[in-house]
Amino acid sequence: MINFENIKTFSSEIPDTYGFLWTPEEVEKLPQEHKDQIYFLNEDAGQFLKNYISSSKMATGPSWKPFNDKYFNTIEEFQVNENSDDEIKKWLYNKPIRFDKFVYLQNESNGHFATLTWKMIIKYWKDFFFADDLLIFDETLNWGLYYFHENNLFFATDKIYDKEFEYQRIKDLKELKDKFFNKDNLNFTKEEKREAVRNFKEKYNTDSIE
Repeated sequence: MINFENIKTFSSEIPDTYGFLWTPEEVEKLPQEHKDQIYFLNEDAGQFLKNYISSSKMATGPSWKPFNDKYFNTIEEFQVNENSDDEIKKWLYNKPIRFDKFVYLQNESNGHFATLTWKMIIKYWKDFFFADDLLIFDETLNWGLYYFHENNLFFATDKIYDKEFEYQRIKDLKELKDKFFNKDNLNFTKEEKREAVRNFKEKYNTDSIE
């Protein structure tokens, strides 16, 4: 089962088509130290990440307005141009993300996924942000970086925390578990349990009941 602790083991060979890091031949020429910080992910890992980001409703808009403003309080925009090299590097450098933090990258054009360090994002930003729409995030979903192919970068942060919503979610979860996951209570049908779990997942936009 894929999770964020073992996802690197679901890596794949360098894609044999032109991707977000040039051609396979050019990727092979990267310093080994850099290649050790980049993992191309296979189809199963990609689907896991796709489901994860989709269920969060973090990025629901069109490419020119990718992030959900009901999910984030702050959404910055940066216009990329031929004279902004130093500014972009500084802008990315100043984000509150550790250099050695492995983040996830989704190429929305070809469906490729990778996990790589934030340091590699800064190092090779020109090669990532040049043609295809890209989404970058980590497992916390507390921030997101999006490149729109018309030279716009968006950085979203300050995840909105709804105390009343969270209180109700915890309350409903407890009631669900007390009724359907309590060995002392068997007064329900399998269909009733399936329906209750399905309704909970749909209401709270989650794939789990934890």
